[in-house]
Amino acid sequence: MRSFLKYILCLLLLSWQLSVNAQQLPISIENLSDEQLTQLVAKYQLAGLSEAELETKAREFGLSSDQILILKKRITLLDPSGMGASQATYNNKTDSYVLRNKVYTKGPSIRPKDSLGVLQIFGSEIFDNADLSFEPNLTIATPRNYLLGVNDQLVVDVYGVSDNTKKLKITTEGDIRFPNLGPIKVAGLTIEDARVRIKKALTRIYPGIANGSIAVQVSVGQIRSIHITLLGEIKRPGSYTVSALSTLMNALYASGGPNDIGSFRKIELVRGGKVVVEFDLYDFLIKGDLSKNALLQDDDVIRVGPYRTRVALKGAFKKAAIFDVKEGEKISELVNYAGGFADIAYKDRLRVTRLGQNTKEIITLRPEELSRFIPVSGDTITVDTLANIFTNRITVTGSVYHPGIYGLAQIPSLQELINVVKPREEAFYDRAVIRRFQPDYTASVIDFNVNDVLNGKFNLKLQREDSIHIYKKDELREKYTVVINGEINKSGTYAYFENMTVQDLVLMANGYRDGAALQKIEVSRRVKKHMADNDSAVYSLIKEINLEENTKADLGFRLAPFDVVSVRRLPAYKEQISVFVEGEVMYPGMYTLSGTNERLSDIVKRAGGIKSNAFVEGAILIRSTYVGISQSDAALVNSKANLINLRSGKTPVVTNSSDTALVKSLSDQQKPVSIKLASALQQPGSTDDVFLEEGDILKIPKNKQTIQTFGLVNVPKQIVYRDGISFREAIRESGGFAVNAARRNAYVVYANGQVKVTRKFLFFRSYPTIKTGSEIYVPSRADRKKLSTGEAIGLISGLSSLIGLIVVLVNTAK
Repeated sequence: MRSFLKYILCLLLLSWQLSVNAQQLPISIENLSDEQLTQLVAKYQLAGLSEAELETKAREFGLSSDQILILKKRITLLDPSGMGASQATYNNKTDSYVLRNKVYTKGPSIRPKDSLGVLQIFGSEIFDNADLSFEPNLTIATPRNYLLGVNDQLVVDVYGVSDNTKKLKITTEGDIRFPNLGPIKVAGLTIEDARVRIKKALTRIYPGIANGSIAVQVSVGQIRSIHITLLGEIKRPGSYTVSALSTLMNALYASGGPNDIGSFRKIELVRGGKVVVEFDLYDFLIKGDLSKNALLQDDDVIRVGPYRTRVALKGAFKKAAIFDVKEGEKISELVNYAGGFADIAYKDRLRVTRLGQNTKEIITLRPEELSRFIPVSGDTITVDTLANIFTNRITVTGSVYHPGIYGLAQIPSLQELINVVKPREEAFYDRAVIRRFQPDYTASVIDFNVNDVLNGKFNLKLQREDSIHIYKKDELREKYTVVINGEINKSGTYAYFENMTVQDLVLMANGYRDGAALQKIEVSRRVKKHMADNDSAVYSLIKEINLEENTKADLGFRLAPFDVVSVRRLPAYKEQISVFVEGEVMYPGMYTLSGTNERLSDIVKRAGGIKSNAFVEGAILIRSTYVGISQSDAALVNSKANLINLRSGKTPVVTNSSDTALVKSLSDQQKPVSIKLASALQQPGSTDDVFLEEGDILKIPKNKQTIQTFGLVNVPKQIVYRDGISFREAIRESGGFAVNAARRNAYVVYANGQVKVTRKFLFFRSYPTIKTGSEIYVPSRADRKKLSTGEAIGLISGLSSLIGLIVVLVNTAK
């Protein structure tokens, strides 16, 4: 029975151990991915807990204080979309954490600038810098001044003759319990004092410690977490749980630092109701001194009060900012805090703007007064930049190899300066200028000849702010060009060069076109008569050149600036023109016309004749409306169209006649030409056998067996053609005229493009004859404006008056 009870007890212990292991959270919280952490939070129901509840539950799962801190921060950073907004964070009093240098810590705060939107508080940037991290390094050796406390884990390593290692956590009573030894009080001791005490206690069970055969080493395994409070003028005041290795700067950084009115110069660490450290951030910022950056202990309070004196440094300082000032500090010390004056600062005078009771005051300080002047809160100290004034500047511009600014002391004379800057070859040497200020600062000009200066014939002593300018030849005259047009590949304007000939210009224009008349090249030259007193009727001088005969005079003819060269086309030169034949011919396609006298019958014959199923009566000719139209032709057509629009009440279309788009749009227009191809084929050379033009399209359709109705008929449709069918019969087969049909305006378009309209005599209408392929169009009747009531009354009144007048006249005549 006793053995059975032991067996049951072992099973219970085993199941309890398995349940404990099942409740263990992963040890390396920082190594989990966000997805794994989300699953862990959902599995162990850690979301939505308060900070204290999360810490309690995490301790139940065996996490250390440091890992609990990391867990809190990781949960805060989880994406709400992955687990629901209500579950993504626990209810803490602080803002979110960010990852800086692989350590999770408080995110940077965004601080407002001063009232002018320019300056920030000096030192505030360290709390806004995501690249800084004041988190304690948990991987280094435990500091000697670190005091052990509850929940710290000690690793006691006994080695030598005996070998034993124990990880012991300090209990709430402040001791550790070593097996077979009993409690050892270590809370409140440094790690070194704790090692001495533990070693002394272990001698009772390890006698070899006394003779050195057994050694004892004590270290801290896991650091405990402590609770601290930050209050006063803090960005995010409240209670924080931090590592026991945290310092005052760690806590300040975690809370975002002092707020807009918090002091950077007096930060107090209160322990047990007493101020144990008064920390000045400027010691760290200016000197890098962290001697007062004390280790924090449980229940420490960090208090930041409001600033006492704050002064702004603006202008040409190396670091313009708003500075906290301790009592008795001088402006000279603030200038040192700002890194000193900038290189461009005007150091002879500083300006202090002071706020009075009702008005402002300006105080001007000399440099020697800075070490004695004590600022008051609200002062703004401004230092200006150096004025843009030179004591010995001379300036050279224009056509020189080395333009720029030179020192008067090193180059005192004009000749020395010209030799230094070296005028360019294209410079205008006959005249250059010096712009000089008179004693009253009015500008004056001194001219000189550059050659005379270079040859030593002229020199001048320079003065401060003299400005020398040497002109370029091209700047002093109109730009020389020549123009070529006509039968060359690239018409246009080209730069003129000395001794340029017509052949040179043709080469620049990519050569002649095929139809160029080399024996007919004209050169137009400007008329220049320097000594003429009267006007002239001559616009230009014309020179005709024959380059086909290669005479020496024509080949060597030199062009002058602004000449216009025109290359004419050969009179007999013609380019091929083409027409198109489509439809029912033996060989449809494009055909090149042999001459201007080729007709319809000729092109049909060249196309192999008409096919048996061709509908000759329906043949139509499509012709371009405007062939070879120029910009001037386009302008004329546009003006006629606008005149028609104006007379018909439409708005004229304003178009730039020089626009090539207008020329292209008119060139692309095509219209049908009514022809009688059957008559042309039967009687070649007759009036119906029209001459062909460039771009003509001759369409010969297949035989058609239908006619069509369009417009205001009840059922527009195709109707099978039969001999003798009339206009009225076609309308009847389309359901008759619609209600609003304009019968008198009906018309027929035949297959060859001819149009015939309805004729009317007295009360009789004569409708056009119907042929196969005809299209019948019935337009709508124009809307008639009905008389309004007022107009009807006016009309009746007018008629009544007229009738009455007639009656009176008739009675009078009797």
